[in-house]
Amino acid sequence: MNTIILTGGGTAGHIAPNIALLPYLRNYEVHYCGEKGGMEEKMLSAFPQVTFHALPCIKFRRSLSPANMKVPFVLMSGINKAKKLIKELQPRAVFSKGGYAALPVAIAATKKKIPLVIHESDTSMGLANRLVATKSKYVCTSFPALAQAYENGFFTGSPIRRELYDGRAENIVRLHRFPANGRPNLLVFGGSQGALALNQALEGALKEICVYFNVLHIAGKHPFDGKNDTYRRIEFCNYMADCYAWADCIVCRAGAGTLAEVTALHKPALVIPLPKSDTSRGDQQQNADYYHKLGMIEVLDQNELTCGNLVAQTTTLLKNRNKLINAMKAAPSSDGTRKIAELLNSFNNL
Repeated sequence: MNTIILTGGGTAGHIAPNIALLPYLRNYEVHYCGEKGGMEEKMLSAFPQVTFHALPCIKFRRSLSPANMKVPFVLMSGINKAKKLIKELQPRAVFSKGGYAALPVAIAATKKKIPLVIHESDTSMGLANRLVATKSKYVCTSFPALAQAYENGFFTGSPIRRELYDGRAENIVRLHRFPANGRPNLLVFGGSQGALALNQALEGALKEICVYFNVLHIAGKHPFDGKNDTYRRIEFCNYMADCYAWADCIVCRAGAGTLAEVTALHKPALVIPLPKSDTSRGDQQQNADYYHKLGMIEVLDQNELTCGNLVAQTTTLLKNRNKLINAMKAAPSSDGTRKIAELLNSFNNL
């Protein structure tokens, strides 16, 4: 059986798309490269058919951090180990979702002349993908303009786990014992790391928001004291399909994977992009601008995120719900799982 290597890590946004591809990689023995003890190793442990390989990797910090002095040495160690692994496995292709954990094997693939396919979820290219884009066989993107910027670019959309389409709203009602009050359901989450600013605004606005909604809040590890008969808080969720099915409206960050899922499932969303900072290149703001211009989402900038604005914008979201759904239905599908899988499976026939 032929072999393929998948890579990507650091956040769930770099890992979940790889997992979405697994059911479609026919006749491949799948190996995954990432950081030892990282989120990717934990998430891939649920897929025993995938062999995980830990490689040395290090995150480059956008600030003037002394830790950046280690980057060249750790990266070179990771590349050398990835070369040895590629020589051993002889993969037909390597697929990278980017992130610092993907860089060693992506660079090694280009040096060993193994076809490298990368996918960029954001409107602008992340550092790891940018370093290998021109040497890749294909650059798959979630946004048309970025694909047009590369001769080897393909606008595919984002890989989305197919189980997200099969959620059951009644599972949430039963699990969290929501009352049968006829109110619409609001799902609030800030991505795999949670979102402190969003949590704080929701805490102050909760009493008023719960007048209009039943609220399920995926809060991460941040402290939160909100209590209400129609409010439920969880730290982490491994049943997002049911959450999406239950939700009438959503408040979330603007990660590319999240926006792809929300629009593919036609869920009206108020999006609060992560601002540009030492830890973000501003990609969430760019992602949100794209979808907002198409009329598919509502946007609230974090510097305008107050308790009062959160209440006003969520109620406006409910009023505009049908208009947003119609815009999402009219737009090109954001689900690129099958297109990307077809590209990767083409190497199996060589």
